[in-house]
Amino acid sequence: MRGVYYNEFGPAEVLKLGELPMPEPAADEVLVKVAYAGVNPIDRRLRGGELQDFFTREWPLTPGWDVSGRIVKVGSDVKGWKPDDEIVGLAFTWHLHHGTYAEYVPVKAASIAAKPAEIPFHIAAALPLVSLTAWESLAEYAELKPGQTVLIQAGAGGLGSTAITIARFLGAKIYTTTRTENFDYVRGRGADHPIDYTREDYAAVIRSREPGGLDVILESLLVDVPVKENIRLVKPGGTVVYMNNEPPDMPEIARNKIRTKFLHHRPDGESLGRLMKLYQQGKLALPPVEVLPLEKAAEAHKRSESGRTHGKLVLKVQDI
Repeated sequence: MRGVYYNEFGPAEVLKLGELPMPEPAADEVLVKVAYAGVNPIDRRLRGGELQDFFTREWPLTPGWDVSGRIVKVGSDVKGWKPDDEIVGLAFTWHLHHGTYAEYVPVKAASIAAKPAEIPFHIAAALPLVSLTAWESLAEYAELKPGQTVLIQAGAGGLGSTAITIARFLGAKIYTTTRTENFDYVRGRGADHPIDYTREDYAAVIRSREPGGLDVILESLLVDVPVKENIRLVKPGGTVVYMNNEPPDMPEIARNKIRTKFLHHRPDGESLGRLMKLYQQGKLALPPVEVLPLEKAAEAHKRSESGRTHGKLVLKVQDI
């Protein structure tokens, strides 16, 4: 089968396109014929050699977790799925080897959901990781309620775009950081107060508008100093969810009874199925999606590294 892979850590140029062995599904997996693969920052972070303490690896390694496609084979223990079922899923595993940037990928049956007919394959492939992450962060852990205030960092990106529409669905008042040229876009997603972090001190703006503090922050910054400082934007008893960092060791957290958690996602097909229904019903806004061919995987990673993406990038793997 055709797929993208790498045999060493490094820049985007280590990605190669070539022939790979056809995988077989384990007893609890389905084998998916991949239509589209979503591109996420975690793909290029793993390719660059980050998070080596968390994952085992088997070379060559094919990137990608987000997938849309059609089942071609089911494992011996799988119930409720059959060949030709159209699915969307999160092909996450702590052992990295088979990924979604390939014509076929094995996926845990517990990590897939039915793809609604109304949602095209290329849109569906953009949804699993960001939707599950944002929902678990805002709805489940932070328990964001109508009228509460939330700061969502990087609102024009894939996670930020999705988190804004989920926070709007939950009835929150939304602050987000983004560049001025993205203001109309994030407002269209549901943001109330976009702040251009390149022109203003967003922390000072928030303090002036919310002197009592925010209820929730969804913190996706990688830079250590602002991540620590942002704890002081949260009201006592508030919540900060971290995407890329462990919660900082600061006395304010315990003193102000701030709830913190380092959260990345949960490959939960049941939860993903509920989210797909919300998208299908128009209760959550679908993100804008740009499609690149599979052979442009390196370009997609470079675009992700630029920090200037708008919505989501997906790779077209094949017609199915």
